[in-house]
Amino acid sequence: METLLRIQTLLICLLLLGFAYAATSKKALFGNLVNSRVVRIYHWFIFSTTIMLVTDLLAWVLDGRPGKGIHTLLLVNYTIYYAFHTLPTVCFILYADLLMHEDTKRLKCWGIPLSVLVLFSVILALASPSTGWLFTLDSQNVYARGSLFMMFSIIQLLLLTTSIITLFGASRRGKAKIYWTLVFFPVIAFIGGLLQSLFYGLVLIWPVTTVFLVAAALNIQKEQIGIDHLTGISNRLWFEEVLQRCIRSTPMQKHFGCILMDLDGFKQINDTLGHDVGDQALQEMARILRHVAGPDDIITRYGGDEFVVLLHDTEETLLQSMCDRIEDEVAYSNRGQRKPYLLSVSMGYAMFDAVRFADDKAFLSYLDAAMYEEKRTKLSNRR
Repeated sequence: METLLRIQTLLICLLLLGFAYAATSKKALFGNLVNSRVVRIYHWFIFSTTIMLVTDLLAWVLDGRPGKGIHTLLLVNYTIYYAFHTLPTVCFILYADLLMHEDTKRLKCWGIPLSVLVLFSVILALASPSTGWLFTLDSQNVYARGSLFMMFSIIQLLLLTTSIITLFGASRRGKAKIYWTLVFFPVIAFIGGLLQSLFYGLVLIWPVTTVFLVAAALNIQKEQIGIDHLTGISNRLWFEEVLQRCIRSTPMQKHFGCILMDLDGFKQINDTLGHDVGDQALQEMARILRHVAGPDDIITRYGGDEFVVLLHDTEETLLQSMCDRIEDEVAYSNRGQRKPYLLSVSMGYAMFDAVRFADDKAFLSYLDAAMYEEKRTKLSNRR
């Protein structure tokens, strides 16, 4: 009865992982996702956890069953189980680091130590059928932990502990739910892994990992819903949610401001050069804003050829400085690689003031008017 319950638990976990993959694949259940590196690492996390669940399931089904064929199958099964045992935690480290820091260069810092650890686990696993380091099988095909099992478990628990390092120094602004979801995994998995190491027969760590992956799938979906798929920056839906949150918390936080802008002559680019070139112009503008903006700034394609940048904890002089940097970067882009168009942008900016602006609509209306005033000034100066 106990074995049957464990098997049912593992099967439910496999079904949940299938849901998590389907919800975040190219043909996702809830709409297409951006094919980003963070999603690819997440899928490797699912893949490695699936291997652990399948091998754990086979172990419970076949353990103690007689036969030479069963003996060979179990040896292969346990070898795979231990060889892949480190991979889910490695995937979590890379996933959490990239998700919170959004810096692919940081992943290289993890490359060598994590590769060495994975290789060490693989060597121990491959040697175990003959050495009994991690596991042994008696003549009745009954599994027992090997002589180095506790050392191996301690390494896994230490790896889970060090995975918290990936969250150090990460900005939590706008990512609080994701941050605490990431903290949940190593803490709960550590407790589950410790209990599972001390008490043989407990099935905790892989169900805990499955719960985390499902929660992560929901977070990925929510974040992807707020992404503009042409430019890769946030969309109007996400910006308006962040803006509302900032307005509600204004009395408790420092001031914030916004810059609203649109591309001058964008309609002419589309009409004369085609929509593909127009898309390239929008992507170039998004690249410029990513380059200029800080890590905590919210960059948004507001609609059509309009963009908006929300700056936290800022002041009016810093908003003006940001506008100047955007202008400089646009000019630099125009002098760079040959393009069939020249970028030009008109901007309106302001600090949010609860006394001056009744709500978000009044604030955005002011930004829009300021932006078009600059556009009219540009046009009149050309005449």
